[in-house]
This record gives sequence, structure tokens and C-alpha cells, in this order.
Amino acid sequence: MRHDPLPPYQTEASLPDLPFADVDALVRAEAAEHGLDLHDGHGRSTWCKVPGGDEFGARMGPSGSILYVRAHARDRLHSLLEAVTHHVQKHLPGQRIAWSSLDRPGAFPPNFSLARVARVTPIGADFLRLRLEGGDLARFARDLIHFRLILQPPGTARPVWPVIGDDGQTLWPKGGAALHRPAYTVRHIDPAAGWLETDIFVHKGGRACGFAQDATPGALVGLTGPGGGGVARGATLLIGGDETAYPALARALEAAAPAVTGECHLFGARADYPLPDHPGIRVIHAPRGEAALADRLRLEGTEAERIWLATERSRLAPLKAAIVDDLGIDKARTHLAAYWSA
Repeated sequence: MRHDPLPPYQTEASLPDLPFADVDALVRAEAAEHGLDLHDGHGRSTWCKVPGGDEFGARMGPSGSILYVRAHARDRLHSLLEAVTHHVQKHLPGQRIAWSSLDRPGAFPPNFSLARVARVTPIGADFLRLRLEGGDLARFARDLIHFRLILQPPGTARPVWPVIGDDGQTLWPKGGAALHRPAYTVRHIDPAAGWLETDIFVHKGGRACGFAQDATPGALVGLTGPGGGGVARGATLLIGGDETAYPALARALEAAAPAVTGECHLFGARADYPLPDHPGIRVIHAPRGEAALADRLRLEGTEAERIWLATERSRLAPLKAAIVDDLGIDKARTHLAAYWSA
């Protein structure tokens, strides 16, 4: 029995042909994989709380199961709905899920908005700072720090944007109209003034890099989110990443109180990205040093209250093995993310 109030926004999907035992197992596996807070309703329901107080779960239906998602804002409800849909359909291909949508089919999803390029500024040798202006940015000032930049195919004359489908999920343009949706970090934001900034790592072949390099003021883009986790917080921190994670590391250093101690490892080739100074967190530049850090952790362990590491998938693997498998550190203490794949 729960004792806290329910989040105010809710949607559900009836799955009459899916036994509750099957969806219960999926919810429990998701909780174990991501270190989520798991709750059991006396064998008739199972749900997880995610950072921010939103939740997802399932309960027994008249037949089969009923999936549900609850959140404290409509945009967060929609983002969580889509994450749950993706997880279920990944493990149960072909399973149709139709949500009781709060939004009219054909409307923009509640976690989507449009913005325009205000300016592009070089940052160090490898980054471009993209300032975007729009009237619906307040949601990006919450604890979650990531979003997706939605770009039209090159040469598009009449933009086509995502809309809500009849099943309550986002209907994305396909084929030649398919949109590019890379994930980025909100580096700075002033929702009252109507702008946010993100820093784009410039690398060969990057479509978003090409957009940022050629963007002119007034160019239209889409934004979805926020999502993808928040700032690393704890009395002692072990954080690190390659260039793709430098903006998120900067957010963590900015948010850490002066008494916080720890290490920040930079695995990128250069270290001229403007990171905030912090009196208690030592910045260590170790290009491609993921495996060396993993070896050190195996030998010395770590007392860090929070571990946050993000880099290329194959280079993250030794860190995951050392932290999760060898040291057996609880996943609730860690955020180990593959930001891209070679």
C-alpha cells in the first residue's frame, strides 16, 4: 500500500493477451538494470519510481495486464510513455500498445517544441556553442539536463514535424522526410528570456556539426525532452567522459557544493573545453584513459558516493566490468552511459 500522493498525470494501455507475470518480469528487470526504486502491490501490481518522482508499472487487468505511466508534468508523461513502449516492444516484438492519450491526434507531442537559431559561437578548438530561442523552454530548466535536437533533412523546403498518432505515441516522419535526432546537453538556459545554449562537439561526418557550422540566425529546429538523467550529485564524486560528455561534466562541476570532493576524468584528445573551477574536484586529463581508470579501480576501489561516466561504447566496457562486475557497486550509485559507438 502506498502512502504518498499519486503524480497528477496518468495514462494507461490495456494488454488483454499479455499475462501479468510477463510484464511484471519486464518491470522488475528494468528496475534491476537501472537501479530504480521498485514497489510491489501484493502480487497484483508492480511499479518503479524514476528520478523526479514519476513512475511506471503494471497491474493485473480483467484479463491480461494494464500498463500505466504517471508523471508530474504532461511532457514528462509523454517521454516516459515512449520509453516504456520502447522497452516492452524491444522484449516483446509485435506487441501493440495503444495508450489512453491526453493529447489530440495530429497535435505536436507535449515534449516537443520549435526554436530558432540565435547565434553560433566557437568554444575552444572542438566545440560550437549553439544558442536557440523559443517560447516554450521552461521544461528544459528542470533536473534532467539532456534533450534531442530535431533537424530536417538537408534542403527541406517544407518542414514536417512529429505529431501524436492514434495510439497516443509520437508519429515521426519516415523515408526521405525522416528527421535527425541527436542528443545534447543543456549547457546554459534562461527560460524567462527565452533561450538555451548547447555545446556541439565538432567531429568529421557529424550531421549536427554540419548544421551548426552552416546555421544562420532564424534557422528553425525542433526540441524534444528533457530526458536522459540529471546532474551527478553526491558528497564525493567520480565523474568523467570523452568530449561528448564535457558539457554534462561542466554542469556537474557547476552544481557541486564547495565541500564536495572527487575526481573528474577527461578522456578526450584535448582539454581546452571551458570547465568551471571547483575547489574540491580534481580534473585529470587522460586521453583514452578509460581502461587505465578501470584497472586502478580494480586495485584501489572507490569511496565515491556517486559515479558518473560517459564515453564511447567499447571504451566504456572495461569501466562497466570493473565497477559493476568486479567491485559489485550498486547500480543506484552509478550512471555508466555509452554516448556513441565507434
